[in-house]
Amino acid sequence: MVRRTGRLFGLILGEWLLQAEARLAGAGVEESRIEARLLAAHVLGRTKAWVLSHREESVDPSILEPWIARRERREPLAHLTGEREFYGRPFRVTADTLVPRPDTETLVELALELAPREASILDVGTGTGCIGITLALERPDLRVTLLDVSPEALAVARDNAETLKAGVKLVKSDLYAGVLDESYDLVVSNPPYIRRQEPLMPEVVSYEPHLALFAGEDGLDFYRRLASETSERLEPDGLLSVEIGYDQADSVPALFLEAGWKLVERRADLAGIVRALAFQQ
Repeated sequence: MVRRTGRLFGLILGEWLLQAEARLAGAGVEESRIEARLLAAHVLGRTKAWVLSHREESVDPSILEPWIARRERREPLAHLTGEREFYGRPFRVTADTLVPRPDTETLVELALELAPREASILDVGTGTGCIGITLALERPDLRVTLLDVSPEALAVARDNAETLKAGVKLVKSDLYAGVLDESYDLVVSNPPYIRRQEPLMPEVVSYEPHLALFAGEDGLDFYRRLASETSERLEPDGLLSVEIGYDQADSVPALFLEAGWKLVERRADLAGIVRALAFQQ
């Protein structure tokens, strides 16, 4: 991050913002105006409010250029700034983790409602830790474990937990292999659920970890593992809650019902699309 504003460097901030917005829009970035402002704030070491109120400030375009060029190549904004807000808190993001998405807040809200007091929670495929850490911070009575097969992702989750002062346990494991002696009141997961041939935005397919994205030809491979292996890790009357893709509101419940689970809750996002389900055996 570079702090350098003040005297004339050849361009005022407002002009740069207009140019940056046009370039990002031309590259296919949907929220080009907002992202130009966020990039300027990050590079200049200022807040977004400062950027909006100092459009006449002189800036050196050479400082800003490398950042806008990277975003033109569709590198995710969160990779450039190093963080993404989730449930009102900043989470560190790297190329080893999925970028937290607003859709996942639907799963968090459902889990907060389902979790009994002082429940034990397992966050499977934690990535940045945004789900489990948020649960631990919103409900300090909960005992939360973050699990991921990727040591790099777990390192990011550990950093986020320490930064946000969340008391959580971290386990490196391929699904439940590392917690065979444990049982939980609630297992939550935002698993890979994208079909192998599904068209994706460049930010996703070129920069985010494929291990956390793709789940076979039909996008259901990881749900099959959860359906077959989770019951042994649950306490009596325990629950499994998962995020699903925008078009999986029928296929995922059908898979779990066939495996002997019952659907106890479904939750839609603000657009009315079902994005979170809860099951019990």
